[in-house]
Amino acid sequence: MTRRLIAILGAVGAVLLLPAAAEATTTQTIHVTGAPIDVGPAGCVPGDLVIAGNGVLHVTVNNAGDFWMTGTVEGAATATGFTGHAVAWFGVEDNAQNSVDHFIANASGTLSNGTPLSIHQEGQFTVNANGMPTVTRVTTTCG
Repeated sequence: MTRRLIAILGAVGAVLLLPAAAEATTTQTIHVTGAPIDVGPAGCVPGDLVIAGNGVLHVTVNNAGDFWMTGTVEGAATATGFTGHAVAWFGVEDNAQNSVDHFIANASGTLSNGTPLSIHQEGQFTVNANGMPTVTRVTTTCG
């Protein structure tokens, strides 16, 4: 899952919960149905891996404005010349000291010529309180 998706989902969650954060710690669950989620470059084939299916997001904001979000999406997966099934999981933790975004995505399916292919991706992006990236890592395994 790319930083772009995590940032978009994080921003949506933060906007939804900002008014409630001043009053108390708030947790919200959001269900996603059928919306295509672009998890970024597929790595094993050209183009982005896109999952269209169902998902759930859990968002928590506390009185200090600290923010946590986790999500899972599962469904049909496509990329250039690839179709199959995929599951992606991600998390975002953000406070005044740092921000950590991480994800795992697994897809299995076939190439357009019928060859089976599985894709495993994982990554982490960490930024310290000075806004400096301390970890930027994405790995992709093709099988």
